[in-house]
Amino acid sequence: MIWKGGGDDNGVAPVIAALLILALTIFLTGIFVVGILYSGNVDSTPIAGITISDNNGVITLTHFSGDTLPAGEYAILVDGIDQTQAFQAEDVDFSPGMKLTWDLGITHPLHQVSVVYTGTGKSVVIAEKQFYREGGVEVNAAFTAVITEGKNATSQVKTGISGSKPLPGVIADLADIWVVLHFVSDQAAVEFTAEESSADIEYSWTSGNGQTADTKAAVFTYNTAGSYTVRLDIRNTTSGDTGTGSMILAVRDPGITAMTWVKSSETYTTGLWDIAGRGYSDGSGGTGYTDRVWRLQFSNPTTHGFQMIFYFEKTGETPSTQVEYHVPSLEKKWYHITSVYDQMGTSPQDRSKLYIYGVDTGTIRGPITESLPLNIPTKSRYDVTRWDVNNGNFTTEMQHEVDFPLTSEEIAEIYTLEMGGYAG
Repeated sequence: MIWKGGGDDNGVAPVIAALLILALTIFLTGIFVVGILYSGNVDSTPIAGITISDNNGVITLTHFSGDTLPAGEYAILVDGIDQTQAFQAEDVDFSPGMKLTWDLGITHPLHQVSVVYTGTGKSVVIAEKQFYREGGVEVNAAFTAVITEGKNATSQVKTGISGSKPLPGVIADLADIWVVLHFVSDQAAVEFTAEESSADIEYSWTSGNGQTADTKAAVFTYNTAGSYTVRLDIRNTTSGDTGTGSMILAVRDPGITAMTWVKSSETYTTGLWDIAGRGYSDGSGGTGYTDRVWRLQFSNPTTHGFQMIFYFEKTGETPSTQVEYHVPSLEKKWYHITSVYDQMGTSPQDRSKLYIYGVDTGTIRGPITESLPLNIPTKSRYDVTRWDVNNGNFTTEMQHEVDFPLTSEEIAEIYTLEMGGYAG
């Protein structure tokens, strides 16, 4: 019986084996098909290693490995809203080693950040992270600034001078406040004061050049021309509410820029004509040379041409530097003339420049004194004016003066913006 039974078992075994082989074949075939489909998805959808983090309101996406996400083929969603533009990533290939950031701020809620690939026409999530920040009420983090050393040029840049047009936005809109380095100390000190004040407020300042403070008012010192972002973060220790404020501070070298459009009423070949200038009152209404800052004049074109003269302290009637632009003859057309004196220049050519139509074309003539600052006495300042107004030899328009040197690029851009009105 035992052997017979064994014989029956042996008869069943081949059937079971066949069924097992069939099942295994179907199973393996299924895996193979799935493998083909999976491989197809790998080919069409990038595989990228991306981490997502939030640090004090700044969302950071870090691409550390894998495929590049081509520009225009991915989107960054924050709480379900496309914020790719906020990360400045619309035209960026997001590749390994890159970081994309957005300062959302800590007062806004944050629940989910997703990186979605859209290159296949469908949305495929590449990376995603959940957050649980509900945000909070924002505390007023506005602050004011006062120049304690140096010179505040904000009024000159933002509003121009009396009787003249303000400088174009290409200059005025570059910063919230302008500071000129002091010509002796080569520095500018600025005191910033928070408007919000209570015993429950914590303050955290950053200067843009490495200085910090944790008091209501902070004094930061700058000794290099440039653009700086001053930031204030405040927190109410009782409620936990927070706030952030910032201001762009432009620090410039000491000096002056005078700019005007000039047109002659005749074609001159000889003569000496004062065109425009800036001076200070001597207390009796006079405009002696000792009170002048700069003067634009025209002389014999065969020998001099347009001339810009800068006046300096304690030099009497003698200008310290004179810059000339030679012209074969003065035509009856508009000239865009810009003169620049840069107190920090290391040579007469660096300090004194004359631009015609936005191009530096002047030559230095007779630098006399190189160690004195521009003539800036503590007297009432005259408006820019034509000194030959009674003779009618020249017409001047769009006069500007700013209390620091403009760069060649800024001058060229201003000329380009204004030239449409002076084609004749």
